[in-house]
Amino acid sequence: MTRGTNSGKRLAVIPMKDPSKAKTRLAVALTPQERKVLAEGLFQATVSKLQEALARLPGDAVDIAVVSHSPVIARIAHQAGLICIDDQDPGSLSLAVEAAAGWAAQQGYGALCVLPGDLAAPSVDDLTRLLAHPLDEASAVFCPAKDLGTNALLAPLPCPFPFRYGRKSLIAHLQAAEAAGLCPKVLPLASLRIDVDTAEDLDHLLAHNPRALVREGAQ
Repeated sequence: MTRGTNSGKRLAVIPMKDPSKAKTRLAVALTPQERKVLAEGLFQATVSKLQEALARLPGDAVDIAVVSHSPVIARIAHQAGLICIDDQDPGSLSLAVEAAAGWAAQQGYGALCVLPGDLAAPSVDDLTRLLAHPLDEASAVFCPAKDLGTNALLAPLPCPFPFRYGRKSLIAHLQAAEAAGLCPKVLPLASLRIDVDTAEDLDHLLAHNPRALVREGAQ
């Protein structure tokens, strides 16, 4: 695919670890198998909501991709019709997103939207609002998590600032975008505030989806 083929299109990217290595902070509350089922289920739920949001947008303005080195995630992504970007397991979320941004820019996409695969209860309305948000080469959009992390971002491509995922990454991302000469905007979207990392987050998830720990197809 040559550069410019996707000019003007946006790529929504979900970075994912292998499910067997995910949700380690929940080891005190869940068995390894429960954590694996949870990670896969959250990813599939996020993809489903994203696809619903895309159906509301005109034409084919957005593609969905997953960036991962996991064969399990690649299989799920292929079954869902997603683009798969192999990040070669770079060891950090920032480097995984950097790999996705580089790939997307090379393919000619105009903007990158990054979403975690473990959102507790993302709404189609909020995802639609984010994916359709106005953006130009001098701006970037960041959606805060409840702990001042970055639970979504929308940036032009090639991305002019480095990704700064980690503790209170929202602040780090705002500073990085400003340093790159962009005008960053904070877009609070209530359903994107909570990702499932702690026992409290798990309680929130189970309140919305009591079957979140049940493997798909199980009775």
